[in-house]
Amino acid sequence: MNQILTQAWTAFRAGSLREVVRLLETNRSDSEEPQSIDTLVLLGRAYHDLGRPFEAADALERASLIGPISDEARIVLASSYAELRRTDLARELYLQLALSRRLPAELMLQVAAGLSAIDAPELAMKVCEWITEKDDSIAKAYYDMGVYSALSGNALYLTEALTRRAIQLDDANVHYRVGLVSLLIQLDRKDEALEAFSTVDESRVHTIECVTCLQRIESLLRECGQSDSADICQDRIDRLQADKARHEHPASPGAIE
Repeated sequence: MNQILTQAWTAFRAGSLREVVRLLETNRSDSEEPQSIDTLVLLGRAYHDLGRPFEAADALERASLIGPISDEARIVLASSYAELRRTDLARELYLQLALSRRLPAELMLQVAAGLSAIDAPELAMKVCEWITEKDDSIAKAYYDMGVYSALSGNALYLTEALTRRAIQLDDANVHYRVGLVSLLIQLDRKDEALEAFSTVDESRVHTIECVTCLQRIESLLRECGQSDSADICQDRIDRLQADKARHEHPASPGAIE
């Protein structure tokens, strides 16, 4: 079994999620031995990343019945509950993880994102506050806190302050700067928005992931006569929307591309 698990981990790291499931489920049917915690956790993670939360939750719950599972696995279980709309279970598990205050910042940020995804942005904001109390140098904690603050209905000046703090800590992060530009447009501070966007190298526009931000910026650039820059933003918007369409409606096997 150890050899199968090693092969499955190799496949998982390579992104071959269906191969992970094939290896572990085939071994399950061929073997009389019960599946181990490690096997079930990996199976659950693979199912989760494949967009199959029911199977993911089942595998991770079976693992937790055998013994304690890792914090990473518990986050995946909470995410699976959220996708299955078992919101109370997801919230309870996320809060258990956050309140322990033992998680590294990277995992705490995942917990915060999970809480926001189940419509609990105030709790997500509090988790980010705990991160910054422990380490005030983590830019993403400030940026995400600003996002959750806005979702909580707080005044946008607080989001602006938190976003600027994130940029101060990580000036090279184009996503934080684009978030600030988008926010300034929302606040109708167009001149400041244009100035902030002027610091974004055009070659990095293709790395921006927020379609809504790009649409706001494209509209402002078009309005201000900066058509070349607007066209670059529109091209990125088109690519992101095309990628989303392919993901949601993949071509059937044998379809002509």
